[in-house]
Amino acid sequence: MGKRRTAILLGVMVGAGSLFAANAASAGPRLADVSRQARVYDITHTWSAEAGDINGDGWDDLLVVNHYEKPAYLYRNSGNGKFTRVRTGPDTFRKRDRHDCTFGDVDVDGLVDIYCTIGGGQGSKRKPNELFIQQPNGTFDNRANEYGVVDINGRGRDTTFIDVDKDGLLDLYVGNKFPRTDKRKSINKLYINVDGTRFRLAREYGVNREVGGKTVQRIDYNRDGFDDLFVCGERHAFLYRNVNGNRFENVSERANVDFPCEGAVMARFDGDLRPDVAIVTKVRLKVLHQRSNGSFGLVSKRRLKGGEEIAPGRVNGDSNADLYVVQSGDPERPDLMLLSRRGGRGFKSINIPQTRRGKGDYVTGLDYDKNGRTDFVVMNGNGKQRGPVRLLATRP
Repeated sequence: MGKRRTAILLGVMVGAGSLFAANAASAGPRLADVSRQARVYDITHTWSAEAGDINGDGWDDLLVVNHYEKPAYLYRNSGNGKFTRVRTGPDTFRKRDRHDCTFGDVDVDGLVDIYCTIGGGQGSKRKPNELFIQQPNGTFDNRANEYGVVDINGRGRDTTFIDVDKDGLLDLYVGNKFPRTDKRKSINKLYINVDGTRFRLAREYGVNREVGGKTVQRIDYNRDGFDDLFVCGERHAFLYRNVNGNRFENVSERANVDFPCEGAVMARFDGDLRPDVAIVTKVRLKVLHQRSNGSFGLVSKRRLKGGEEIAPGRVNGDSNADLYVVQSGDPERPDLMLLSRRGGRGFKSINIPQTRRGKGDYVTGLDYDKNGRTDFVVMNGNGKQRGPVRLLATRP
């Protein structure tokens, strides 16, 4: 979650659905800045955000991961277009070098838990990551040490829960930046969930390697029923195929996805059932469609001016994923909202609300108002710059 990229697997619309999609697209969607009305607006140093239903009421809640300056803020969706900041206590989400968090029910009690990665002081410090187990009263207890997932040496970046062996228990993959300055290793780690009471380090799966983890995503890219891993590493993207729940195979080169990346995501861009790939670097966006043999071919590219992050979403109402692209830098590098066209082989840019404050950092999608269209939380407090946390709502 967080900078993790959850695939938006949009169904193929046929018959009357296709007519509706065409009408919706022609009407022209727009994005509106509702940050202040929704009560999530803030000026701060940022890193990431995670969306999901924390309290089981059917509405997307929001965890905003501020960087250093403030604690992480957990917002409960009130269902009326507004969020309420949850009082989590002094020891929960306190100020730390926190980078990414992901949601999942670790102990199988029906309550959503939260795992968060912590940086390593630019590779010079050792630290514990956090596993917040939700209690029946809605509070959270940090039990990372008890569950064996503190990852002391990892320079924590993106992370995701994943059911590797299809046993119904959520396993955990942690992406770590490397190198460290003290000669210790900063290795990505896979942990296997043992009975919902602890995790064990799973070296035998072949993915505990020092490759980086700017973004990580669990996705069944080949539709064999097993969760695979798509990772934007320090040097290039990696695609790990889950082989029957027993091991992972690195198919990055064979699949033609081993491109340099700042961010990367799999989603359905061309309307078929096969997830495709979008990769962003500082200077270029690339979209690759998956072929029937499991490899990916370039179908679209666009020049960027400081590409930083990317998130897919359902904005124009058709069956293909659209793309929000964050560009980091001065105001002459505005963010892009790209609507899919020509069967996912091209994208059309539309005007969206911009900010001239801060520096573009991160974006994630959610449907905060349950209108069937993706809204976007966009963060602009990159590096040493403070910037606004913004909620951009899609209006059909």
